[in-house]
Amino acid sequence: MMKPEVLSMHKSSDTSLILELRLSADLFWFRGHFPTYPLLPGVTQVNWVMEYAGEILRLNKAFSGMEVVKFQRPLLPDETVSLHIDWLKEKHRLVFRYALGETIASSGKITLCP
Repeated sequence: MMKPEVLSMHKSSDTSLILELRLSADLFWFRGHFPTYPLLPGVTQVNWVMEYAGEILRLNKAFSGMEVVKFQRPLLPDETVSLHIDWLKEKHRLVFRYALGETIASSGKITLCP
C-alpha cells in the first residue's frame, strides 16, 4: 500500500481540510525505514500533503519550496493521525500539520508555484 486509509475527512472550506489517517504497518513507506524501528519518512509526509491538496482541494500547482518544516515526533506503524491542510492562496502556500491528539508530530509550510 502506498497511501494510508482515510478514516474521515472534513473539508470546512475550499481551502481547509482535515483528514484522519490510519498508518497501517503494511504501508510501503515503513519497509526499511528503519529495519529495527520503522517510522514514516518526512518526505512521505510532505508528499501526502501535496497529493491530498491536489486531489481534494483541487490544487494542481507545482512544488516550489518549503519553510519552517519541523519533525517533532515520529509517526509509527498502526497509529491514527490527523492531517490538517490549509491553502493560503494569496501567499501560494500550503500550511500543514500531522497530529496525534493534541501532540503535533510534524508541521510546515510548502510554497507552490503561482
